[in-house]
Order: sequence, then structure tokens, then C-alpha cells
Amino acid sequence: MDLHVFFEHEVTPALGCTEPGAVAYAAAVAASRLEGAPRHIHLRLSQNICKNGQSVGIPGAGGLTGNMLAAALGALGGKPEQGLSALTGLDEGVIREAASMVREEKVTQEVVPEVPSVYVEVELLGRGESVTAVVAHRHDNLVEIRQGRKVVFSSGEGEVGAAIPAYLRDLGRMNFAEMWEAAESIDAALRKSMLDGATMNMAVAREGLAKPWGLGVGHHLSRVYGDESLVLSVKAHAAAAADVRMAGGEMPVMSSAGSGNHGLTAIVPPVVAARAWGKSDDELAEALALSHLVTGAVKVKTGRLTPVCGCAVAAGSGAAAALTRLAGGDARQSESAVAYVLAALMGMVCDGAKFACSLKVATASAEAFDAAMLAVHGAPLRTREGLVGPDFLDNARAVGELCGMGFAAVDGVIMRILGGTSGPLAEK
Repeated sequence: MDLHVFFEHEVTPALGCTEPGAVAYAAAVAASRLEGAPRHIHLRLSQNICKNGQSVGIPGAGGLTGNMLAAALGALGGKPEQGLSALTGLDEGVIREAASMVREEKVTQEVVPEVPSVYVEVELLGRGESVTAVVAHRHDNLVEIRQGRKVVFSSGEGEVGAAIPAYLRDLGRMNFAEMWEAAESIDAALRKSMLDGATMNMAVAREGLAKPWGLGVGHHLSRVYGDESLVLSVKAHAAAAADVRMAGGEMPVMSSAGSGNHGLTAIVPPVVAARAWGKSDDELAEALALSHLVTGAVKVKTGRLTPVCGCAVAAGSGAAAALTRLAGGDARQSESAVAYVLAALMGMVCDGAKFACSLKVATASAEAFDAAMLAVHGAPLRTREGLVGPDFLDNARAVGELCGMGFAAVDGVIMRILGGTSGPLAEK
């Protein structure tokens, strides 16, 4: 596998939650081809995009939330060339105008069936014309632009069954020992990239520790526990970073596998531990590379957006692998740590992005730390325990089947409880 291609596509900066970020990006692309401002905006979204973007804060929008607002902001002031950071630097006038469009029901949305889990279609209606932009399969992957009914751009990836990129197919076939060795082989440029991501995400964590964003989970845990233990420090730092992101803080984070919260979970716990243990930058960079590889490998099996919490099963697994490496464990022990995380957290459902995601990030981070300690200081997992056994590929396949078949109805139930069905939705 080409590691540079993997990290270039899977470990990238993102501003705000990637689901409304994808909506804003598509809207900004469509707006760049529309004459004048849109009079109406209509969204056609996958169930997963709708669920994840329904209640999460939009960066710089003063606490306002949701996909429909993201679409209006992207259409009125988005910067398409900045991809998932399209909403950078919005002014107050744009925010007021976008909020007005949503209040006046000039933005509508519907959930559409039989599309990829990542699917965003934004149609802007102007004076006698319409422009539609479609993002699919990955949050920043533009697959089609239509002006009226005429397709003016197509990447050829618009079909539901579009092929998984070659680098992800390669990753999905790698066993754990191969990922361990790949992480050790990263060159100077990738080492710098890993450390840049660490710097970025730790800055967000410090902001969340300093003041209570959202639910203030990290801030309050830090005040209560202080430096009582390293596992609690890991938990507080990771939660604090998620608090800022979920509340719409205007600070980019380094994502992993298409998710900012995955990036926080995969990066912050290893960084906190590495600094406490006095590890070198090279040791940290290799551990972070392993974290991203494991996170990505799990996501290959589960899909991009899932009914279970990816921060727990994917990024939590990555963090556990990295923490084990930093604690002096070997590849076998690191593989066991991943299995322990999956055994503990594979049933954690995803009920959409919102302030309370910081609780799940906190839980995943603490479980990752505990799993690493158990793997290094206890005994490696040698037999199957329920769905989880000693082999990483078997475990990833099991979690993938659980997501794809076992939990197939979960997203529909969650959307019904949240107030959304397959028709137009009213955001709360």
C-alpha cells in the first residue's frame, strides 16, 4: 500500500463536524456555478448524513446547528476550494441571512434510500435555473455537478456500488503485523505530518480544558480529577477536544477516516501518554501512524458511516494499538489491545453528532488506555470471547457484519425517534 496516498486522503484537516461540512462543501460548489443568490435550497441526504448532521454545532455560527444551516451558509458564503473547511471565515451578515433562509423554510431536506452511507445532494434554485452538486462515498469527494438536467461534471463515482479506492482495498487485506511494520517504515515527511496532526488536535484539547464548550465534559473532568491519574488525563483531554468541535468551535482538527472525532480519539490519547512517558517525536509519530492505519482498517469493514460509534470501535481501536506501542508492547500485545476495545465497546450505537459525543470520545479514550495496559501487563487474548478473538482481521470482519447486517435497522429507529423519516425533515 502507498502510505503517502493513504495519509493524504484519510488524515486531513477538517473544520467542524464532517457531515454538515460535506453539506456546506457541496452547497458552496453548487453556488459557484449559480447566477446570484439561491432562492431555495433542497437537500437529498443519506440517512447517516442526516442523522449525524442534525444536531451538531456549525463552526462560527454562534451555537446554531444542523445540515440545513450548513447548506445555507455554504451557498451564501462558502469557499469550495477549501473542501471540508468551506465555512472558514464567515461574516455575521452571511450567518444572519442563512439563519433567515432556514427560518423562512427556504431550505428543505429529505432522506433518500439506496444511496451510499456518505451521500449529499444539494440543489440550489435561482431565478429560472438550478445547480446541483453531489458528494458521495467520502465527505470531500465531489462526484457530480448538474446545471438543470445537464451533467457538467462527473467523476464516474456516482453509482452506489462505486469501487473502494485501491489504497483502502490494500489496507483491508493487511494483517496486524503488516500494519505494525508499515507504521515503523514512515518517512520523514509522514513523521512530520503525524506530529502536525498532534499539534493541531492538542490545541483544540487545551481550548476545551480551559473553558466549558458544549457540555464541558473535558473541562469539568479535568477540574474534578486534575492530575490524579494518566488515564483520567487522557479521558479529559480527548473529551475536551470533542467538546469544542461538537459545539462549533472555529478550530480545525486533524481527522481520521473521514471524521474529526475519529481523529481526536485516534490522536489525543497517544499524545497525552507519550508526553507523560517521555517518548521521542519519532516514537510518537510511528504510534500515530499505527493508530490511523488501524482506524482506517476497521472502517474499511464497517463502512464510512455506521449505526455503531466509529469513535469507539474504529478510532478507539487505533488509539489502543498506539498506546500499547508507546507503552513498550509488541505487535501481538497491540493486537490484543484492539480486541479488548472491541469486546468492550462494539455495541455502542451512533445516535448522531451532538454535544454528547464528547462522552463517547471520553469513554473510547479511557477504554483504549485500559486495553493497552491490560495487553502489556496482563495476558494476550488467546481464544475467542464471543465475537472477538485474537486475530485483527477476523475481528474487523465481525464488526463489519454486525454493522451491516446485525444493526441494519438501528439507524431507521434512531431517525424515527429523532423525528425524521424518509420524507422532508424539520430540524430541531
